[in-house]
Amino acid sequence: VHKMYLLTSSPLDAKNALNIVAGLCSKKEYCLQEIREKLKKWDITEKDTARILDFLIQNKFIDENRFAFAYARDKFRFNKWGKQKIILMLKQKQIPACIIRQAVETLDKKEYDTACLNLLLQKKKSLKNEDPLKDKNKLIRFALSRGFDYDTIRNCLHHPEFRTGYISPNENGSWDE
Repeated sequence: VHKMYLLTSSPLDAKNALNIVAGLCSKKEYCLQEIREKLKKWDITEKDTARILDFLIQNKFIDENRFAFAYARDKFRFNKWGKQKIILMLKQKQIPACIIRQAVETLDKKEYDTACLNLLLQKKKSLKNEDPLKDKNKLIRFALSRGFDYDTIRNCLHHPEFRTGYISPNENGSWDE
């Protein structure tokens, strides 16, 4: 519950709820589902919720495209998530599939491949190097859990420089020599 709501002893009405969520949306990107959940927690009626959401959309406080692109970019850049995990999380936030697809397609392939490789190299350092097959399976499971697709993981694991440390892809973004 928002701090302003906690300071009032009376129930939150639609006008105050609109002011609070508009303030929240002006500071951070939110999707419709997140705001809908907040309004539901505050016991705002469905009719008022619909009006509030319409206002927020019309006045560009909420934009599903803008949210999805920022979410994909930030989760990749800061959390090192792969496309599969980003897609799953955006689906949970009820973002339309066409918007999700566009958002993950904007991730730079070269940066994406390099991030996967660096993640695998970092994880490789923590393994005991007992059984190469077990280690490879652990690396694959780890990268899959971070949302990277199997083809990207396989390409990173088969890259000749995987054993030597950090490597970036060539200038055209591919791993081919």
